[in-house]
This record gives sequence, structure tokens and C-alpha cells, in this order.
Amino acid sequence: MSLNNTSPIIWHKTLDQRMNTFPKHQQILMVCNELNRGENNMKYPEEYHRCMERALELIDLLSGDPRWISGLKELRRGRREIARHYVNPVPQSTRQLQRVLIQLDKNAWEMIGK
Repeated sequence: MSLNNTSPIIWHKTLDQRMNTFPKHQQILMVCNELNRGENNMKYPEEYHRCMERALELIDLLSGDPRWISGLKELRRGRREIARHYVNPVPQSTRQLQRVLIQLDKNAWEMIGK
């Protein structure tokens, strides 16, 4: 994923081997953490887009975890929304997207969402 259509940057080089070892709530919170970073960097479009790239990469890793099979459709919808934020030349707020993603896991919602 790169704005200039070069080879994709892999941000989390070793995480693909470890992602399935994290609890689901931690996985979704990792994605939301990147979205929150993006929210905090809306004045810096290049950094904002890097955050969206990392969030997309994390969602892709979650999609490969069998524990998300029942929520895969919602994860992919979330990915589509992150991608929309990524391609938009003007950074957009990610707050609503974070709230929606946190609701995909009961423990994450209980920790953060209330």
C-alpha cells in the first residue's frame, strides 16, 4: 500500500507470525490504535496516510485469523472504510470507524467503548 503505486510497504514485518497469539480484543484495539494515530495526525496528511496503511495491514492480518471467521464480513466492511479514508486526499476523522470496530469484540467494547 503506497500512494505512489510502488511495491507495498510492510509495516509489521514479524507480526504476521504472531498475530494469532494475541487475544481478539487486543487485535482489534491494535487496528483502532492506528486509526487513533491517524486522527491525531490529520494536520499531517503523509503521516495520516501511513497510519491508514498500517491499519489496513493489521485488518488484513486479522482477516487470516480463524477466530474472526464469524465476524469476517464486518472486518472486511471496516477495511473498506479504512481504504476510503486512505484514498481520500483530505484526511477524515476516524472516531466513528474506531467505535464501530471496537464493537466487533465484546471485551474491547467493555474496555474502551463504554
